[in-house]
Amino acid sequence: MYLNKIFVLLFLSITIAGCKDYYNETIEWVDNLERGLNIETVQERQPSYVEIDWKNPQVIENQKWYLIVKIKGNSDILNMSHYLVFVENKYQYRESRK
Repeated sequence: MYLNKIFVLLFLSITIAGCKDYYNETIEWVDNLERGLNIETVQERQPSYVEIDWKNPQVIENQKWYLIVKIKGNSDILNMSHYLVFVENKYQYRESRK
């Protein structure tokens, strides 16, 4: 019986540790991008735990909005959408919407 409890505790610990949520790291990464970086530099700096739809930006006036489509382990209960906004291929800011 004692061994079963240890096994269950070990299993839960491994499961929880393996489900890291990179949401806060992603927001921090985007918010720390320097304004004016070109799109190629931002793509090179993109962390492996973030997927961005670089092929299908939303065009709004003179801006291109690139959607963050996936954040590894994301459990955002508000289901926010985050965009990287570029003007003339230069990074401007992060836009978040519900």
